[in-house]
Amino acid sequence: MTSIDGRDSSSSSIKERIEYDMDEQDKYWVEKHNESAKSQKWASLNMKMFEYIIDLIEKEWFEVTKSLQRGLAVLQQTQMGPLESECSICGEDECENSNAIVYCDGCNIAVHQECYGVPYIPEGQWLCRKCSHAPDNLVKCLFCPHTDGAFKQTNSGLWAHVLCSLWIPETGFANQIYMEPIDGIELIPKSRWKLLCSLCGKRGGACIQCSNRMCYVAFHPMCAAKSNLTMHVK
Repeated sequence: MTSIDGRDSSSSSIKERIEYDMDEQDKYWVEKHNESAKSQKWASLNMKMFEYIIDLIEKEWFEVTKSLQRGLAVLQQTQMGPLESECSICGEDECENSNAIVYCDGCNIAVHQECYGVPYIPEGQWLCRKCSHAPDNLVKCLFCPHTDGAFKQTNSGLWAHVLCSLWIPETGFANQIYMEPIDGIELIPKSRWKLLCSLCGKRGGACIQCSNRMCYVAFHPMCAAKSNLTMHVK
C-alpha cells in the first residue's frame, strides 16, 4: 500500500516510522468514531492507523512551515537588501564561536551575542527586542533622535539604544548577561539632558562630551558612532 506522499505504508513500514503516541483522549475519540461509524455502516479506524495518520499530518505540516520560513526569509532579503556584516553596537565584523553575530529576522539588524545579550545561538527565527515587542510601532530612543539601531527597554518601559546606554557613563544594565533592562537613568545629571549635540545640532536626549578634559564638545552617542568617533572601553 502507498500513502498520499508516495511512501510505502505497509504495516511493518508504518510501525518502524511512527513517532506519534496515542494518549487517553485519542483513544476515547477513536472509540467514539468507531461507534458512529458502525451505526453508519462505515469502515472502523484502528489505533495503529490513527497514529500513522496523525504522525503523517504532523510531519507534513513541519515540512510546510519550514518551506514557508525559507520563502519569508527570501522575501525579507529581497525587500530589505543584503544583511549587514558589522555589529550595530560595537561596529566590528569579527566574531568567534562563542560570540557570533546574529541577525534579526524582522529588521536584519546585526549584533554580537555579547553586545546584545544573546547567551545562546537561537534555533530558527530570532527577533530583536524591538521587533518582538513593538514590531508595528516607531520606537524612539530616550537618549538620542535616531530610530534605527539595536534597542532594549529601560526599567521604566521606555526604549533606548544599547550603544547609547553603553556610552553614557551613568547608565548600565540590570542583568549583564542578557543586557536588559537599561537602568541608572535617574543618575544622569540634569546638565547632560540640556547639552546641544555638535553633530546633529539637536538638543534633547542625553549627550556625552569628549573625554579630553580640555574639550567640551558634546554629542549624542549614536551621532558619534555614525560619525566614526570612537569610545575607549576597558
